[in-house]
Amino acid sequence: MTGKKVPYRIGPRRLGDPAVLVASVGKAMAELGWRPRYTELEDIITTAWQWHRRKPRGFNG
Repeated sequence: MTGKKVPYRIGPRRLGDPAVLVASVGKAMAELGWRPRYTELEDIITTAWQWHRRKPRGFNG
């Protein structure tokens, strides 16, 4: 995807961290008729990485 290694560490839950995280586009799809352009995580990461490489300073750069 990016060709970069991302350092990470798995540890205990921190104070204030939610016990469970859920991500779903279901409500936006049902109420707004919105459809995601990319549905696979690998595609999402790849396209986000490509955008970031083209615009390292974001929209203003």
